[in-house]
Amino acid sequence: MMFASPRRLRAAVVGLGQVGSRFDEDPGRKVAWSHVGAYLALADRFELVVAAEILPANVEAFSRRCPGTPVVGDPAALADFAPDVVSICTPAVSHGAILHTVLNCPSIKAVWCEKPMAEDLAEAEAMVAGCRERGIAMLVSFNRHWLPLWLRLREIVAGGSLGTVRSVRVSMPNRLFSIGSHAVDLALTFGGPVEAVRVLELPALAETGEPAVSALVRYQSGASGLIQVTGFKSRLIVEVEVIGDDGRVLAREDRGTITIETFRDSPFFCGYRQLADARVETLRSATDFSAFVAMAEEIHAAVTTDAPLSCDGTHALAVQRMLALMASPTVISTRIWSDRQCDAHNVPSCRSGG
Repeated sequence: MMFASPRRLRAAVVGLGQVGSRFDEDPGRKVAWSHVGAYLALADRFELVVAAEILPANVEAFSRRCPGTPVVGDPAALADFAPDVVSICTPAVSHGAILHTVLNCPSIKAVWCEKPMAEDLAEAEAMVAGCRERGIAMLVSFNRHWLPLWLRLREIVAGGSLGTVRSVRVSMPNRLFSIGSHAVDLALTFGGPVEAVRVLELPALAETGEPAVSALVRYQSGASGLIQVTGFKSRLIVEVEVIGDDGRVLAREDRGTITIETFRDSPFFCGYRQLADARVETLRSATDFSAFVAMAEEIHAAVTTDAPLSCDGTHALAVQRMLALMASPTVISTRIWSDRQCDAHNVPSCRSGG
């Protein structure tokens, strides 16, 4: 039986720094970990037709990697190459201006934007509105929506084996926007809509011009949460612990493991239950699975078959709202997600029983 080849989309990348292309130069990388790398890995589905960059060192490195692909200095020039998909891989402060520039390109059908969407909440809201008005698919690179470890943890929590969720702890190093945005993404994914936030600045851990901020969270479900800063960025810890009435799960990204424990009647204290019967699942980790290739595959499906996106502008905007709260150290009560948004993203703890 003959199968038709998938339709090739014309792709453009704005910003050829680390996440745009150069992360793949790291000799320790086993899989593609950049936008350029993802497009090249899926050459049957994408043709990389142009890139935009102003730093000579990045242009030179890209030209060695993709000698036949032109590089322009102004994102407005991308329209001359009629791309279907544009990746925005520049610093967050420039995302909004670049997005509104590329939205003027008649051929564009999807935007793949690095996280966080912007440094300013109003700008992020305008970005989502601009894509929605044009009918442009928007994917934001909170890559843990595609990694097997976190997909499995969502499956466990949604399956109800923990009972009603009471606590969600997310632990990551400092830098509120570049790393903390990932922590907030995980907190909303496993905790659901937020009712109140109390934040704590940690000046001793401020680094690279970004604040270090921990947060105590109360979710609308009644569960509590902790977004914990573990230390400086070079001491990489990424963990999520979810505790429910019937057990606990702990996911460790460094080991690619999920430890699952259930409550049993305590042999020592009458009327109490304690954790017992631990088992460990080991999954593929970020070192041997490319979330970037998975994201590119999803973008291709969204454009060619109108398939849904795992992390679209609506979800990323919820993260952005939380970041805005955490950047203002005070006690704030607010609804981060509406119930409709939680239903749309299948967030398990937006519903009763975990």
